[in-house]
Amino acid sequence: MTRGRRSAARGPGWAALLVPAIAAGCGDADTAAPTETGPASIVVLAGGDQRGVPARPPAETIAVRVLDADGRPVGGSTVTFQPEPGHGSTDPASTISDAGGEATTTWTLGATPGPQRLAVTAGRAGATVRAEAIDLDAELDALFAPVSAAEVEAVRADWARRDVSAAGVSVELTEEFEIGESTATLRIVSHVVAGARHFGAIIVPDGAAPETLPLLMYTHGGDGGVSVDDIGIVTLALGELSPRFVYVIPSFRSEPLRHAGRSWVSEGPSGHWDYDVDDALALANVAFETTPEARPDAIHIVGGSRGAGVALLAGARDPRVERIVAFFGPTDFFDDWIRVVAWKTALDGPWDLTGLVHLDSTVVQPLVRGTLSTSEARLALVRRSAVLFADDLPTVQVHHGTADFVVPVSQAESLMRTMAALGRTAPDFEAFIYEGGGHDFLSLVGAIPRAVEFIAEALQPKGDP
Repeated sequence: MTRGRRSAARGPGWAALLVPAIAAGCGDADTAAPTETGPASIVVLAGGDQRGVPARPPAETIAVRVLDADGRPVGGSTVTFQPEPGHGSTDPASTISDAGGEATTTWTLGATPGPQRLAVTAGRAGATVRAEAIDLDAELDALFAPVSAAEVEAVRADWARRDVSAAGVSVELTEEFEIGESTATLRIVSHVVAGARHFGAIIVPDGAAPETLPLLMYTHGGDGGVSVDDIGIVTLALGELSPRFVYVIPSFRSEPLRHAGRSWVSEGPSGHWDYDVDDALALANVAFETTPEARPDAIHIVGGSRGAGVALLAGARDPRVERIVAFFGPTDFFDDWIRVVAWKTALDGPWDLTGLVHLDSTVVQPLVRGTLSTSEARLALVRRSAVLFADDLPTVQVHHGTADFVVPVSQAESLMRTMAALGRTAPDFEAFIYEGGGHDFLSLVGAIPRAVEFIAEALQPKGDP
């Protein structure tokens, strides 16, 4: 009995020794459960040291990785994101790290400008994410301060360095085209501007003698490209005068030129207003070099909205531009309206108006994030403000409505004040303001006949009254 009791007492001890030995001898060692360690450190992957608008999330989501003591990712760990008092909130406030040890959150900064801190913890591990809530009003005060003569000259120097010569010209399509009751030849051409292939249309009335037709450019509004048929707005208004011009229709980079079910998309990133001018002037040079019927070295432009701003800037840059008709276009990017636009886009992103996505992504948001300096942002606005180059403008006729909610009439009024200060009056400069008129040619009663009479002056031989 005693021996039996000793045997029974000894049994469990032997079993404890034998089971691991059997497992080691009969199974795969890799199937043994690995030893796990908890979080030892947290690495900030994204979102650190950002600038942003108070009470808004900065541009980058906060992303971290949880690591163990050997530097391996720790999945399944609870990660907590806790801003310091007054430094905003996070969503989510805590989450579980994924298999790669990563966890993310959106940090809405506190409402008070200044440094902000966010504590990130997982077990005993921790890290701090820092940000700066900017003083938006102070930033905008600096951005919209009065423009200096040095800034204007810096932009002139930049423009002078740009190459808008006719380069890499290719004819993509040639076909008959009707202008009212007259026939013409349409050419879709491509050429190279700043290393990118650009497309445009040139329309030449049939039967014209060499160097007899003024070149009339149409610069379109909107962000959606242009159709060759859009020139019908101009030719219909000109009526019987329409066969007496060569027409040039630029697309703008990253946007399509459309005709008869086909589309040609100009290359390069969008460059609203500023680089639109490069595309337009380069196409004019193509037209002069490839169109014997065109009068050499004189450009006349009709533009609406975005295209009106492009027309005015082209007139400031190129002395060959002789007359411009500008319908409800931007003239002054230091106007109070643009400041309101910048303030709103900085807070909530751009609303759906032509060019505002571009302005937000290339100027406002980089300024907020600190990736674009105030001086660089100011030059971007100078390059889009024809009013700052009023001395260089050719003969201009402006049309704008008081009920325009796309481009407010203050833009026309800014140019009017500047031209008056320079002593430029009719017929050198004319401005017509239409009570109740909107962002639409037809809502500006009497504008089209005035524009036709103005453009018809281009038909006069140079030197004639």
